[in-house]
Amino acid sequence: MSGHSRVTGAIRLALALWLVASSVVTFADPQAAADQRVSLGVLLPIAGLSFTLGVFLLTGFMSRVCGLVLICLGAWQFSLGIWPAAVIEAPVGLYLMLRGGGAWAMDIYVQKMQDRVRRREGEPLSSPESG
Repeated sequence: MSGHSRVTGAIRLALALWLVASSVVTFADPQAAADQRVSLGVLLPIAGLSFTLGVFLLTGFMSRVCGLVLICLGAWQFSLGIWPAAVIEAPVGLYLMLRGGGAWAMDIYVQKMQDRVRRREGEPLSSPESG
């Protein structure tokens, strides 16, 4: 496992914990989390999506898809004026979309299982960069 993969994995795990924690705080007291700019009707779906993405990123499953959704979530929050979250989520989402989940990601293990099946069936293996 390379150092770059471990850094990517650490970034993914840190973001996942932050997404889950921030959404739990929002769900625990939605009225306190809502401010003048964002209504509850917008804040609760953002918190729900953040929680879901956090759980998926914590497990490391479908990291590239989660990266794409993070970019969209960051753009949505940016348009609403939620700066700190958007500034973190959009670039990290792009990074995960391009690099994958890194170390400790379930995507790597799914790729290895698919490669074993392909070896048995005689199909060409996928490249190591695709996982």
